[in-house]
Amino acid sequence: MVAPPLARNRYVLSAQSSSAASAPWSTGSSTAYHSKLGTYSVVNAYEFVKPAPRRHQQRTSWNHWQLRDVVLCPTAKPELYSIYRCNVDKYDIRKQQSTRILGDLEFDPVSMAVGDDYIVVGGQRAELAVARLSDPSSSTVVVRSGGSINNFVAVDQQPMAAMSRRRFRDSAAFAEDGVTNLNIMNSQSMPRLLVCNNDHTVRLLSLPGLELLTELKFPTAVNYAAVSPDGTKMCVVGDSNLVFLFNKRGDDFEKIATLTASDDASFSCDFSQSSELFAVGSQDGYVTVWDIRSQQQKLVQLETFQHGRSRGACRNVKFSPSGSVDLLAFSEHSSFVNIADTRCFEKRQILRVGGGSIEEEEVGPAALPRPLESPTMVDQDYQITGLRFAYDSSALFVGLEGSILEYSVDRVSRHSFPSSAII
Repeated sequence: MVAPPLARNRYVLSAQSSSAASAPWSTGSSTAYHSKLGTYSVVNAYEFVKPAPRRHQQRTSWNHWQLRDVVLCPTAKPELYSIYRCNVDKYDIRKQQSTRILGDLEFDPVSMAVGDDYIVVGGQRAELAVARLSDPSSSTVVVRSGGSINNFVAVDQQPMAAMSRRRFRDSAAFAEDGVTNLNIMNSQSMPRLLVCNNDHTVRLLSLPGLELLTELKFPTAVNYAAVSPDGTKMCVVGDSNLVFLFNKRGDDFEKIATLTASDDASFSCDFSQSSELFAVGSQDGYVTVWDIRSQQQKLVQLETFQHGRSRGACRNVKFSPSGSVDLLAFSEHSSFVNIADTRCFEKRQILRVGGGSIEEEEVGPAALPRPLESPTMVDQDYQITGLRFAYDSSALFVGLEGSILEYSVDRVSRHSFPSSAII
Protein backbone atom coordinates (compact mmCIF):
# COMPACT_ATOMS: atom_id res chain seq x y z
CA MET A 1 0.00 0.00 0.00
CA VAL A 2 1.27 3.46 -0.91
CA ALA A 3 1.33 5.90 2.01
CA PRO A 4 -0.47 9.23 1.67
CA PRO A 5 1.71 12.22 0.71
CA LEU A 6 3.51 13.95 3.54
CA ALA A 7 2.00 17.26 4.62
CA ARG A 8 2.23 19.54 7.64
CA ASN A 9 -1.14 19.33 9.30
CA ARG A 10 -2.68 21.15 12.20
CA TYR A 11 -4.19 18.05 13.76
CA VAL A 12 -1.80 15.14 13.19
CA LEU A 13 1.89 14.95 14.02
CA SER A 14 2.99 11.48 12.99
CA ALA A 15 6.16 9.84 14.21
CA GLN A 16 6.11 7.46 11.26
CA SER A 17 8.21 9.40 8.78
CA SER A 18 9.92 7.19 6.24
CA SER A 19 13.34 7.96 7.71
CA ALA A 20 15.10 10.52 9.86
CA ALA A 21 17.03 11.76 6.86
CA SER A 22 13.89 12.54 4.88
CA ALA A 23 12.50 14.75 7.64
CA PRO A 24 14.21 18.17 7.62
CA TRP A 25 13.22 18.81 11.22
CA SER A 26 14.57 15.52 12.53
CA THR A 27 17.58 15.52 14.85
CA GLY A 28 18.00 11.77 14.69
CA SER A 29 16.71 11.31 18.24
CA SER A 30 13.33 10.94 19.93
CA THR A 31 13.65 14.39 21.49
CA ALA A 32 12.57 15.94 18.20
CA TYR A 33 9.13 14.36 18.35
CA HIS A 34 7.62 16.86 20.74
CA SER A 35 7.89 19.73 18.30
CA LYS A 36 7.20 18.47 14.79
CA LEU A 37 6.89 14.80 13.93
CA GLY A 38 6.15 15.05 10.31
CA THR A 39 2.97 13.83 8.97
CA TYR A 40 0.01 12.56 7.17
CA SER A 41 -2.87 14.73 6.06
CA VAL A 42 -6.20 14.34 7.81
CA VAL A 43 -9.82 14.59 6.75
CA ASN A 44 -12.24 15.90 9.37
CA ALA A 45 -15.45 14.80 7.66
CA TYR A 46 -15.77 11.24 8.95
CA GLU A 47 -18.70 10.06 11.00
CA PHE A 48 -17.50 7.42 13.41
CA VAL A 49 -20.40 8.44 15.64
CA LYS A 50 -23.73 9.90 14.60
CA PRO A 51 -23.39 13.68 15.02
CA ALA A 52 -26.90 14.14 16.46
CA PRO A 53 -26.74 12.89 20.07
CA ARG A 54 -29.43 11.70 22.40
CA ARG A 55 -29.60 14.05 25.37
CA HIS A 56 -30.08 12.64 28.86
CA GLN A 57 -31.31 15.12 31.44
CA GLN A 58 -28.76 14.12 34.05
CA ARG A 59 -26.76 16.97 35.58
CA THR A 60 -23.05 16.54 36.33
CA SER A 61 -20.41 18.81 37.82
CA TRP A 62 -16.65 19.12 37.96
CA ASN A 63 -15.35 19.96 41.40
CA HIS A 64 -11.76 20.53 40.30
CA TRP A 65 -11.17 22.56 37.14
CA GLN A 66 -8.58 20.14 35.72
CA LEU A 67 -10.25 16.85 36.70
CA ARG A 68 -12.95 16.05 34.17
CA ASP A 69 -13.64 12.32 34.48
CA VAL A 70 -16.87 12.11 36.48
CA VAL A 71 -19.01 9.93 34.15
CA LEU A 72 -18.65 6.14 34.27
CA CYS A 73 -20.21 3.27 32.34
CA PRO A 74 -18.58 0.41 34.24
CA THR A 75 -20.58 -2.67 33.19
CA ALA A 76 -22.68 -4.09 30.38
CA LYS A 77 -25.81 -2.85 32.16
CA PRO A 78 -27.40 0.27 30.61
CA GLU A 79 -26.31 2.43 33.56
CA LEU A 80 -24.21 5.54 34.04
CA TYR A 81 -22.69 6.78 37.27
CA SER A 82 -21.95 10.49 37.62
CA ILE A 83 -20.97 13.13 40.16
CA TYR A 84 -23.12 16.18 40.81
CA ARG A 85 -21.89 18.53 43.51
CA CYS A 86 -21.53 16.42 46.71
CA ASN A 87 -23.63 13.54 45.36
CA VAL A 88 -23.24 10.44 43.19
CA ASP A 89 -26.13 9.36 40.95
CA LYS A 90 -26.91 6.20 39.00
CA TYR A 91 -28.76 6.85 35.75
CA ASP A 92 -30.78 4.16 33.94
CA ILE A 93 -30.26 4.85 30.24
CA ARG A 94 -33.32 2.92 29.01
CA LYS A 95 -35.77 4.17 31.61
CA GLN A 96 -34.15 7.62 31.71
CA GLN A 97 -34.41 7.58 35.48
CA SER A 98 -31.88 8.77 38.05
CA THR A 99 -31.27 7.27 41.49
CA ARG A 100 -29.12 8.92 44.15
CA ILE A 101 -26.49 6.42 45.34
CA LEU A 102 -24.48 8.67 47.67
CA GLY A 103 -26.00 11.93 48.84
CA ASP A 104 -24.83 14.94 50.82
CA LEU A 105 -21.25 13.77 51.24
CA GLU A 106 -19.16 15.86 53.61
CA PHE A 107 -16.82 16.75 50.73
CA ASP A 108 -17.06 17.58 47.03
CA PRO A 109 -15.88 14.46 45.15
CA VAL A 110 -13.51 14.86 42.21
CA SER A 111 -13.03 11.18 41.30
CA MET A 112 -15.08 8.03 41.29
CA ALA A 113 -14.76 4.27 40.77
CA VAL A 114 -17.39 1.54 40.52
CA GLY A 115 -16.82 -2.20 40.54
CA ASP A 116 -17.18 -5.51 42.34
CA ASP A 117 -20.14 -4.21 44.38
CA TYR A 118 -18.09 -1.23 45.59
CA ILE A 119 -18.34 2.45 44.85
CA VAL A 120 -15.47 4.73 45.89
CA VAL A 121 -15.22 8.50 45.51
CA GLY A 122 -12.24 10.70 46.29
CA GLY A 123 -12.08 14.29 47.53
CA GLN A 124 -9.69 17.23 47.45
CA ARG A 125 -8.41 16.71 51.00
CA ALA A 126 -7.53 13.04 50.65
CA GLU A 127 -11.05 11.85 51.51
CA LEU A 128 -12.13 8.39 50.39
CA ALA A 129 -15.79 7.41 50.66
CA VAL A 130 -16.25 3.66 50.29
CA ALA A 131 -19.68 2.00 50.07
CA ARG A 132 -21.33 -1.21 48.92
CA LEU A 133 -23.57 -0.77 45.89
CA SER A 134 -25.94 -3.33 47.35
CA ASP A 135 -26.49 -1.09 50.42
CA PRO A 136 -24.77 2.28 49.96
CA SER A 137 -26.80 4.26 52.49
CA SER A 138 -25.90 2.14 55.50
CA SER A 139 -22.32 1.19 54.67
CA THR A 140 -20.64 4.43 53.65
CA VAL A 141 -17.23 4.89 55.30
CA VAL A 142 -15.19 8.08 54.88
CA VAL A 143 -11.46 7.94 55.56
CA ARG A 144 -8.40 9.98 54.59
CA SER A 145 -5.65 8.49 52.46
CA GLY A 146 -2.53 10.44 51.62
CA GLY A 147 -2.13 14.16 51.95
CA SER A 148 -4.32 15.78 49.33
CA ILE A 149 -6.77 15.54 46.42
CA ASN A 150 -8.23 12.25 45.25
CA ASN A 151 -8.48 13.30 41.63
CA PHE A 152 -9.86 10.05 40.26
CA VAL A 153 -11.07 6.67 41.38
CA ALA A 154 -11.53 3.66 39.13
CA VAL A 155 -12.87 0.16 39.64
CA ASP A 156 -11.52 -2.61 37.49
CA GLN A 157 -13.89 -5.15 36.00
CA GLN A 158 -13.54 -8.90 35.61
CA PRO A 159 -11.68 -9.95 32.46
CA MET A 160 -13.79 -10.42 29.35
CA ALA A 161 -14.09 -13.97 28.07
CA ALA A 162 -11.77 -13.21 25.16
CA MET A 163 -9.09 -11.82 27.47
CA SER A 164 -8.68 -14.31 30.28
CA ARG A 165 -5.52 -12.66 31.63
CA ARG A 166 -7.19 -9.32 32.17
CA ARG A 167 -7.64 -8.15 35.74
CA PHE A 168 -7.99 -4.39 35.27
CA ARG A 169 -10.13 -2.37 32.96
CA ASP A 170 -10.75 1.17 34.11
CA SER A 171 -8.35 4.03 34.45
CA ALA A 172 -7.41 6.40 37.26
CA ALA A 173 -6.52 10.06 37.62
CA PHE A 174 -5.03 12.47 40.12
CA ALA A 175 -4.46 16.15 41.08
CA GLU A 176 -2.65 18.51 43.42
CA ASP A 177 -2.05 17.60 47.07
CA GLY A 178 -4.58 14.82 47.28
CA VAL A 179 -5.66 11.42 46.06
CA THR A 180 -5.99 11.92 42.38
CA ASN A 181 -6.83 8.44 41.19
CA LEU A 182 -8.59 5.36 42.45
CA ASN A 183 -8.86 2.05 40.66
CA ILE A 184 -10.61 -1.04 42.04
CA MET A 185 -9.19 -4.29 40.71
CA ASN A 186 -10.18 -7.91 41.07
CA SER A 187 -7.11 -9.79 42.23
CA GLN A 188 -7.47 -13.38 43.37
CA SER A 189 -9.27 -13.41 46.73
CA MET A 190 -9.99 -9.72 47.26
CA PRO A 191 -10.52 -6.58 45.17
CA ARG A 192 -7.83 -3.91 45.06
CA LEU A 193 -8.10 -0.13 45.10
CA LEU A 194 -5.50 1.89 43.19
CA VAL A 195 -5.15 5.40 44.63
CA CYS A 196 -3.27 8.20 42.90
CA ASN A 197 -2.43 11.15 45.11
CA ASN A 198 -1.04 14.62 44.76
CA ASP A 199 1.50 13.72 47.42
CA HIS A 200 3.58 12.07 44.65
CA THR A 201 2.37 8.53 45.34
CA VAL A 202 0.33 5.70 43.88
CA ARG A 203 -0.97 3.31 46.53
CA LEU A 204 -2.50 -0.12 46.19
CA LEU A 205 -5.03 -0.79 48.97
CA SER A 206 -7.18 -3.77 49.86
CA LEU A 207 -10.97 -3.57 49.89
CA PRO A 208 -12.90 -3.19 52.05
CA GLY A 209 -10.23 -2.90 54.76
CA LEU A 210 -8.09 -0.28 52.92
CA GLU A 211 -4.87 -1.92 54.08
CA LEU A 212 -1.73 -0.65 52.32
CA LEU A 213 -0.30 -3.33 50.01
CA THR A 214 2.06 -1.37 47.76
CA GLU A 215 3.25 2.24 47.55
CA LEU A 216 5.03 3.79 44.56
CA LYS A 217 6.72 7.20 44.81
CA PHE A 218 7.19 9.68 41.96
CA PRO A 219 9.08 12.95 41.44
CA THR A 220 5.83 14.82 40.77
CA ALA A 221 2.19 14.95 41.78
CA VAL A 222 0.31 12.09 40.13
CA ASN A 223 -2.75 12.94 38.06
CA TYR A 224 -3.79 9.69 36.40
CA ALA A 225 -2.92 6.02 36.04
CA ALA A 226 -4.19 3.34 33.68
CA VAL A 227 -3.69 -0.43 33.84
CA SER A 228 -3.70 -2.35 30.57
CA PRO A 229 -6.71 -4.63 29.93
CA ASP A 230 -4.47 -7.71 30.14
CA GLY A 231 -3.30 -6.60 33.59
CA THR A 232 0.44 -6.64 32.78
CA LYS A 233 1.27 -2.92 32.34
CA MET A 234 0.53 0.38 34.08
CA CYS A 235 0.96 3.91 32.76
CA VAL A 236 1.25 6.84 35.20
CA VAL A 237 1.18 10.59 34.42
CA GLY A 238 1.25 13.72 36.56
CA ASP A 239 2.22 17.36 36.91
CA SER A 240 5.21 17.07 34.56
CA ASN A 241 5.64 15.97 30.96
CA LEU A 242 7.01 12.59 32.04
CA VAL A 243 5.20 9.30 31.46
CA PHE A 244 6.07 6.34 33.70
CA LEU A 245 5.56 2.83 32.37
CA PHE A 246 5.49 -0.23 34.64
CA ASN A 247 5.34 -3.99 34.38
CA LYS A 248 2.72 -5.37 36.76
CA ARG A 249 2.69 -8.81 38.34
CA GLY A 250 0.09 -9.29 41.03
CA ASP A 251 0.62 -6.58 43.63
CA ASP A 252 4.16 -5.83 42.41
CA PHE A 253 5.18 -3.10 39.96
CA GLU A 254 8.49 -2.71 38.09
CA LYS A 255 9.29 0.51 36.24
CA ILE A 256 10.49 -0.25 32.71
CA ALA A 257 10.52 3.16 31.01
CA THR A 258 10.26 6.90 31.58
CA LEU A 259 8.97 8.67 28.47
CA THR A 260 8.25 12.27 27.48
CA ALA A 261 4.81 13.22 26.18
CA SER A 262 4.69 16.94 25.30
CA ASP A 263 5.85 20.09 27.11
CA ASP A 264 3.19 20.27 29.83
CA ALA A 265 1.49 18.27 32.57
CA SER A 266 -0.76 15.34 31.67
CA PHE A 267 -4.17 14.54 33.14
CA SER A 268 -5.31 11.36 31.46
CA CYS A 269 -4.03 8.14 29.92
CA ASP A 270 -5.52 4.90 28.64
CA PHE A 271 -4.65 1.58 27.00
CA SER A 272 -6.24 0.16 23.88
CA GLN A 273 -8.40 -2.94 23.98
CA SER A 274 -5.49 -5.11 22.82
CA SER A 275 -3.13 -3.59 25.44
CA GLU A 276 -0.71 -2.79 22.59
CA LEU A 277 -1.30 0.97 22.37
CA PHE A 278 -1.41 3.57 25.12
CA ALA A 279 -2.25 7.26 24.88
CA VAL A 280 -1.55 10.29 27.08
CA GLY A 281 -3.52 13.56 27.04
CA SER A 282 -1.67 16.74 28.02
CA GLN A 283 -2.66 20.20 29.13
CA ASP A 284 -0.96 21.89 26.16
CA GLY A 285 -3.43 20.23 23.78
CA TYR A 286 -1.48 17.17 22.64
CA VAL A 287 -2.44 13.50 22.68
CA THR A 288 0.59 11.23 22.33
CA VAL A 289 0.27 7.55 21.38
CA TRP A 290 2.87 4.80 21.78
CA ASP A 291 3.05 1.15 20.82
CA ILE A 292 3.99 -0.90 23.89
CA ARG A 293 6.31 -3.00 21.72
CA SER A 294 8.46 0.01 20.76
CA GLN A 295 7.65 2.53 23.47
CA GLN A 296 10.82 4.60 23.04
CA GLN A 297 9.45 5.98 19.76
CA LYS A 298 6.14 7.81 19.63
CA LEU A 299 3.67 6.29 17.21
CA VAL A 300 1.72 9.49 16.60
CA GLN A 301 0.99 12.83 18.25
CA LEU A 302 -2.38 14.51 17.76
CA GLU A 303 -3.47 18.07 18.48
CA THR A 304 -6.81 19.10 19.93
CA PHE A 305 -9.07 21.29 17.81
CA GLN A 306 -8.51 24.30 20.08
CA HIS A 307 -4.79 23.59 20.49
CA GLY A 308 -2.85 26.65 21.62
CA ARG A 309 -5.60 27.97 23.90
CA SER A 310 -6.38 27.06 27.50
CA ARG A 311 -9.76 25.63 26.52
CA GLY A 312 -7.97 23.28 24.11
CA ALA A 313 -6.29 21.38 26.96
CA CYS A 314 -6.84 17.63 26.71
CA ARG A 315 -8.66 16.48 29.84
CA ASN A 316 -9.65 12.93 28.94
CA VAL A 317 -8.51 10.17 26.56
CA LYS A 318 -10.42 6.92 26.05
CA PHE A 319 -9.95 4.00 23.66
CA SER A 320 -13.03 2.04 22.60
CA PRO A 321 -12.97 -0.89 25.05
CA SER A 322 -14.48 -3.74 23.02
CA GLY A 323 -15.39 -4.99 19.57
CA SER A 324 -13.68 -4.09 16.29
CA VAL A 325 -14.44 -0.40 16.62
CA ASP A 326 -10.82 0.82 16.97
CA LEU A 327 -11.42 4.42 18.00
CA LEU A 328 -9.67 6.87 20.30
CA ALA A 329 -11.76 9.69 21.78
CA PHE A 330 -10.32 12.68 23.61
CA SER A 331 -12.13 15.64 25.09
CA GLU A 332 -10.97 19.23 25.43
CA HIS A 333 -11.46 21.57 28.37
CA SER A 334 -14.65 22.86 26.79
CA SER A 335 -16.92 22.39 23.79
CA PHE A 336 -15.03 19.88 21.62
CA VAL A 337 -14.53 16.12 21.48
CA ASN A 338 -12.16 14.51 18.97
CA ILE A 339 -12.46 10.95 17.65
CA ALA A 340 -9.54 9.35 15.79
CA ASP A 341 -9.32 6.13 13.77
CA THR A 342 -6.66 4.05 15.54
CA ARG A 343 -6.13 1.84 12.50
CA CYS A 344 -4.17 4.58 10.80
CA PHE A 345 -4.73 7.86 12.75
CA GLU A 346 -5.28 9.70 9.45
CA LYS A 347 -9.02 10.17 9.92
CA ARG A 348 -10.69 12.38 12.47
CA GLN A 349 -14.18 13.39 13.52
CA ILE A 350 -14.55 16.55 15.59
CA LEU A 351 -17.71 17.07 17.60
CA ARG A 352 -18.80 20.40 18.94
CA VAL A 353 -20.87 19.30 21.90
CA GLY A 354 -24.36 20.69 21.67
CA GLY A 355 -23.85 21.02 17.91
CA GLY A 356 -22.79 18.75 15.09
CA SER A 357 -19.56 17.56 13.55
CA ILE A 358 -17.07 19.94 11.99
CA GLU A 359 -16.65 18.97 8.37
CA GLU A 360 -13.60 20.34 6.60
CA GLU A 361 -11.73 19.58 3.42
CA GLU A 362 -8.44 17.76 3.43
CA VAL A 363 -5.82 19.99 4.98
CA GLY A 364 -2.44 20.65 3.43
CA PRO A 365 0.47 22.94 4.26
CA ALA A 366 -0.90 25.76 2.10
CA ALA A 367 -4.42 25.67 3.50
CA LEU A 368 -4.35 25.32 7.25
CA PRO A 369 -7.76 25.53 8.96
CA ARG A 370 -8.45 28.47 11.24
CA PRO A 371 -10.88 27.04 13.81
CA LEU A 372 -10.85 30.10 16.05
CA GLU A 373 -12.38 32.14 13.23
CA SER A 374 -15.07 29.57 12.50
CA PRO A 375 -18.66 30.49 13.39
CA THR A 376 -18.83 27.35 15.54
CA MET A 377 -16.21 28.82 17.87
CA VAL A 378 -18.11 31.95 18.88
CA ASP A 379 -21.14 30.15 20.26
CA GLN A 380 -21.56 29.40 23.95
CA ASP A 381 -18.84 27.25 25.48
CA TYR A 382 -19.92 23.99 27.12
CA GLN A 383 -17.85 22.68 30.02
CA ILE A 384 -17.09 18.98 29.48
CA THR A 385 -17.18 16.95 32.69
CA GLY A 386 -16.53 13.42 31.44
CA LEU A 387 -16.00 11.12 28.47
CA ARG A 388 -16.70 7.40 28.33
CA PHE A 389 -17.46 4.69 25.77
CA ALA A 390 -20.24 2.24 26.52
CA TYR A 391 -19.01 -1.12 27.77
CA ASP A 392 -19.72 -2.68 24.34
CA SER A 393 -18.45 0.40 22.41
CA SER A 394 -21.93 1.01 20.99
CA ALA A 395 -22.03 4.61 22.20
CA LEU A 396 -19.87 7.48 23.37
CA PHE A 397 -21.08 9.45 26.40
CA VAL A 398 -20.06 13.08 26.94
CA GLY A 399 -20.81 14.69 30.28
CA LEU A 400 -21.91 18.33 30.39
CA GLU A 401 -22.99 20.41 33.35
CA GLY A 402 -26.64 20.27 32.34
CA SER A 403 -26.90 16.85 30.70
CA ILE A 404 -25.12 13.77 29.37
CA LEU A 405 -24.94 13.35 25.59
CA GLU A 406 -25.08 9.88 24.02
CA TYR A 407 -23.49 9.60 20.56
CA SER A 408 -24.27 6.35 18.75
CA VAL A 409 -21.16 4.65 17.31
CA ASP A 410 -21.54 3.54 13.70
CA ARG A 411 -20.41 -0.01 14.34
CA VAL A 412 -21.65 -1.26 10.96
CA SER A 413 -19.24 0.95 9.03
CA ARG A 414 -16.42 0.17 11.49
CA HIS A 415 -16.95 -3.55 10.85
CA SER A 416 -16.95 -3.17 7.05
CA PHE A 417 -14.71 -1.78 4.34
CA PRO A 418 -15.57 0.19 1.18
CA SER A 419 -15.49 -1.79 -2.06
CA SER A 420 -12.62 0.33 -3.36
CA ALA A 421 -10.50 -0.90 -0.44
CA ILE A 422 -10.81 -4.54 -1.50
CA ILE A 423 -8.22 -5.64 -4.04
